[in-house]
Amino acid sequence: MYPQQPPARPTAVPRLLVVLALLLAILGYGLAVFASRSIWQTRDATRLTFSARTTDGAPPTSDALAAAADVVQRRLEGLKVPGASVTADGTKLVATVPAGGPDVVPDITRMGQLTIRPVIHAMPAKPGGAPATPTTPPKPADPARSADEKQLRQSTNPSIQILALQFQATRCGDDDQLAGHDDPNLPLVTCSTDGNTVYLLNKSILTGANVRRATAHWDDRNGQHVVDLEFDGSGARTWADFTAANIGAQTAFTLDTRVISAPEIREAIPGGRTQISGRFTADDARELAGTLQSGMLPVVLTLDSAEPATLTATRFSTLMRVPIIVAGIDLLAVIVVATGWLIRRRATPPQL
Repeated sequence: MYPQQPPARPTAVPRLLVVLALLLAILGYGLAVFASRSIWQTRDATRLTFSARTTDGAPPTSDALAAAADVVQRRLEGLKVPGASVTADGTKLVATVPAGGPDVVPDITRMGQLTIRPVIHAMPAKPGGAPATPTTPPKPADPARSADEKQLRQSTNPSIQILALQFQATRCGDDDQLAGHDDPNLPLVTCSTDGNTVYLLNKSILTGANVRRATAHWDDRNGQHVVDLEFDGSGARTWADFTAANIGAQTAFTLDTRVISAPEIREAIPGGRTQISGRFTADDARELAGTLQSGMLPVVLTLDSAEPATLTATRFSTLMRVPIIVAGIDLLAVIVVATGWLIRRRATPPQL
C-alpha cells in the first residue's frame, strides 16, 4: 500500500491566469474596435441631388442611370472622398459625400469624353473673357443651339471651317454648347483650356474607350505634373502606327471638346503608353486621371440641390462589423475554455 496523497490544494495561479487572459482579451478587442473606429462612426455630410438627361435632353434609361452612378462612385473613390455613396432614384442621381461635398461637383459631373485628334490648323484666340475649363459641367442642352454649333464647328467643308475658326477665336471664354457632345467621327473647331489658342482638329483616332488605365504623377525629367495613359490592345496598335507615320505632326488631346494638350510627335510610341502634360497642378493631374480612369458619363448631370445629411458606414464597412464582433466573441470563448481546462487540470490530483 502506498500512502495516500493528500488532495492538491488549489493555488491562486489559475485565477491570476484567468484574470490576465480576460484583461488581454478585453484589451485586444478594444484595440480592434479603436483601429476600426471609422466604420462605427457617423459624420456630417452633404446630400447632392442631380437631375439626369441624355445628351439630346431626353430622360435616361434605368440602365444608363445605373451606369452613371457607377461612374460617379469610381470618380469619388479616385478623388479620395472617404465613405461617399451614390444611388440612382428614378431620373435622379443622389450622392452623399462628407461635409464640403459641393467642391467635388465639377469633377463628378463633367462628361469625361476624351478624344485624340490630329491638329490641322492652330491660331491665336482673340483676347477677352476668362477661359472656360474642362471641369465645367455641360449646361442643359438647347437642341437648336447644339445643332447649329455642330453644323458650324464640325463641318467637313473647308470654307465653313475657316469661318468657324475665326468665329470661335472670339469666344474661347464662353461656355461651350458642344462640351461632351461633339462627334468623334467629324472634324472639330475648338479652343484650348487656357483660352489662348483655337484649333481645327481632324476626326479622332482614339477615344477614352481605348484607355485601360490613367495615373497622375510628378515627372522629374520635365519638371511638371503629368497623366500617363495606357491603351488597350487595339488602342496601342493604332497609337503606335499613327505616331510612326506622323513624326513632327501636332496631335491634340481633348476633354469634353476643349484641348488640354497638343504636343508634337517626336518619335514612334510603341507599347500602348503615352503621356498628357498641360501645366497641371497636382490636383488637376489627379482629377484628370480619375476622370479618364472612371470612364465617360453616359448622361448629363445637373445639380438640383445640396442638403445637410449624415454619412453612415458604407455597406462594406457595415459588413466588416460582423467579423470584428464574432472574432471578439470567439476569442473570449477560447480563453474561457482554455483557462477552465487549466484550472481543472491543476485541481485534479495525480493518478498513481
